[in-house]
Amino acid sequence: MRLPEDGNSNKMKPMTLIDEGLHHPQGIAVDQKRKRLFVADPDVQKIYSYQLSIDGDTLSTYGPQMVVSRTAESRWVAVDGVGNLFFSDEPQNLILRVPADKVLRGDPTPEVVYNGNMLTEVNQPGGVAVDNLHVYWTNKHFGMQAGSVIRASEFPESSIGGPAKSISVLARNTVKSYGVCLALGNVYYTNSEKSVFGVKKTGGPVGEVTSKLTHPRGCSWDGDGTVYVADRAGAVYSFAGNMHNIGVAEVSRVFEVEDAFGLSVLQNAARGCRDAVLPFALTFALIPVLLQR
Repeated sequence: MRLPEDGNSNKMKPMTLIDEGLHHPQGIAVDQKRKRLFVADPDVQKIYSYQLSIDGDTLSTYGPQMVVSRTAESRWVAVDGVGNLFFSDEPQNLILRVPADKVLRGDPTPEVVYNGNMLTEVNQPGGVAVDNLHVYWTNKHFGMQAGSVIRASEFPESSIGGPAKSISVLARNTVKSYGVCLALGNVYYTNSEKSVFGVKKTGGPVGEVTSKLTHPRGCSWDGDGTVYVADRAGAVYSFAGNMHNIGVAEVSRVFEVEDAFGLSVLQNAARGCRDAVLPFALTFALIPVLLQR
């Protein structure tokens, strides 16, 4: 959907972006610089990439569907400014990476960055976000012990104990967390029901942004001032994410859509970040041609 500059959601119309070649897609991410869309499809243990094109008010893909990762049952994916791909494998307790050079070469073999078999801070990891220096992830199991949100180096030292040295637990306030996204110096994340929380990238007090959603999942920042949150109960919401002190914010319903799960904002650099397109993943178990949970 294209986000209108005047904020009038009545002007928003869904566009069919991908209608074949996917089984059970969930998390999505956009490489802003290279205009590529990444889609995690856990049922086939693959992450796909598509080249994006913006022509006026139309967003489309062109060229072949590419496989950029195999063997990982990933539901969430993120890409940094260089093109390095990061994602979680919840069943195997892994945070994985496909470096940018492998993505370009078409090598779909992921590398293990953080292993939950050796690190307690990786416990059924969920959402993933990156900022070119650090990778952030949520945990869906024992979050109040292992950590609800974790920050660690994108490329930790390879020496013994190197990965553990770079890990910081930013929050321990929820048992089960899902999506995570970054907005300037803030980290926002969702729990299994009702709430969106925020914490500074450097840690500190956790603030509850809202407790009025139903089943919040993925979230995404538009590069300007707005954070969007997908709610599986049937809508996408937004709030101002560039707050100095994280706390309760006014949350607006942007548009209605059934079973929204993952979402990402594609900025049109030629016309400014206010001119943006919001790709999103849906869950329609009986309509497999649509992006679904």
